[in-house]
Amino acid sequence: MSYILSKEFIFSILLLSGTLKAILPLIGLAGIPDITLLSALVVSLIMFRDMKETLLSLDHNRVELLGIIIFFYLFIMYSLSYSSSMDASITKTINFGTMVLAFIFPLLVKEFNIKKFMIISTIIIFLLSIVFFNFYTAYLNRDVSILLSIGKETALHLTALYLTISWLNGIVILYYFFQKIISPYLKWSILIIAFIFILSAGGRGPLIFTLLILGAYVLLELFNTLLTFKINKLMIPILIMLTLATSTIMIVSSVKLEQYNKSLKLVDNTVERLMEFTNTNDGGASAHSRIVNAKFSIKKINEAPFFGYGIGSYGYEKNHIDELDYPHNIFLEVWFELGFLPLLLFMLLFYKVYKNINPSQSPWALALFFFFLLNLLKSSSLIDIRMMLGFYAMFITIESYKQSTN
Repeated sequence: MSYILSKEFIFSILLLSGTLKAILPLIGLAGIPDITLLSALVVSLIMFRDMKETLLSLDHNRVELLGIIIFFYLFIMYSLSYSSSMDASITKTINFGTMVLAFIFPLLVKEFNIKKFMIISTIIIFLLSIVFFNFYTAYLNRDVSILLSIGKETALHLTALYLTISWLNGIVILYYFFQKIISPYLKWSILIIAFIFILSAGGRGPLIFTLLILGAYVLLELFNTLLTFKINKLMIPILIMLTLATSTIMIVSSVKLEQYNKSLKLVDNTVERLMEFTNTNDGGASAHSRIVNAKFSIKKINEAPFFGYGIGSYGYEKNHIDELDYPHNIFLEVWFELGFLPLLLFMLLFYKVYKNINPSQSPWALALFFFFLLNLLKSSSLIDIRMMLGFYAMFITIESYKQSTN
């Protein structure tokens, strides 16, 4: 009960609220109150309560980061005055407010327990993944009943969650992999489940970036082993994981697993998406669209590099429709919509967070820092980074707490 009533639980609900709202209709819970709004309200009340004490003891790192995110948000609100969008600009500005809340909450509350937060978040992520895969398997196998139950348009919209599910399970893998104070059986059970989920979801970016970061860790440890002649025990499990992933892709690329079990269609789908990198000239439709978006963004940025076109303007400038859209690269998005100075401010935020990470004390924080950064270069938008900003704020609280106790 203490977990459910905790600030960590409410914060986890806020960070995962977008995915929760999308998936709840699959279990018959459509039409419930807005989870994002409700959780944001409760989180705000908790934060205001704690601020009476925490504001008096803020270290300079937290003050700097609070100032950066607030100034960045002020630029967003100022750009409303000249944005070429009428509707998307307002929606995006309001939605980014919850991103700001996700960032400042861990900085301003007292006694935030990251371990408890991750336990709660992992349970929710795994439950969301199971519900999604039940739907996604039926959809990929063209099960008519799923279309009749929720509608064709809703079903098509829900398929886009494959990327979010991949992204969330990548977070779980990189967090628990570097945890030492945990039962090995529990740790590797979580890692195996999350690895199966990320391999099944079909999100190429999160899967590749997770393996890339783990692979980089292996290379660094291998180099260290050659220098010190001491073998890191974590190297063998990583090599097994990388070998398993590579072998699965090679085997399934020539054999359709769905002929043995329809649920294995998920793995077939992932491999087919990965093979598009080698079977097509442009990496498939998804990769091609990102290249088109990048070229369009750079062209328009060159025409208005200093002030941009205003928050929420990307969809209107590209398609002449007032809709939420983005170039699938958050740095291009910031430059396109807000201009050069907000881009520098946004990059300063990343730099300040990075400078506060101690890789020897919190290797999981460094791994997740780069995991988020790599994903921002290909998928995310300004209104899809609640989880990232929440974790970045936690990285600061870890180091701030250590400094205060020394």
